[in-house]
Amino acid sequence: MTVDTFFSTIAKVAGWILPVLGIVVLIYLILILRELLVTLKSATKTLTTTEEQIRKLDVPLQTAENLSRTVDEVHETTKKAVKSTASFLVSNLDQLKNWFHQKNSNVPNDVDESFLSASEDIKEEESI
Repeated sequence: MTVDTFFSTIAKVAGWILPVLGIVVLIYLILILRELLVTLKSATKTLTTTEEQIRKLDVPLQTAENLSRTVDEVHETTKKAVKSTASFLVSNLDQLKNWFHQKNSNVPNDVDESFLSASEDIKEEESI
């Protein structure tokens, strides 16, 4: 057998086998595409169901968001109140010191005077 006859025989066999192999590959490709379409349809149904469930969660999430905003507003208001109170106290610190000193100096005098008057009453009773 010569090389020319060998290659001509291979060409004839390939001429018969290649169309058959092409049809087999096309059939497998069609089957793969069919499965892909079925999977995509299933994924579409799953995504639709997921979207419905997420829409159901929108209302509770909106409520949580509103609550979070309210907590933030209360926090900011409290922070402003504390800052304004602190700044008021710092700016009027001298007046507060004077007021406390006046109150503290009046309290012992009142106590001393009432103590003295009570002790004088006791001495009078003892002398009787």
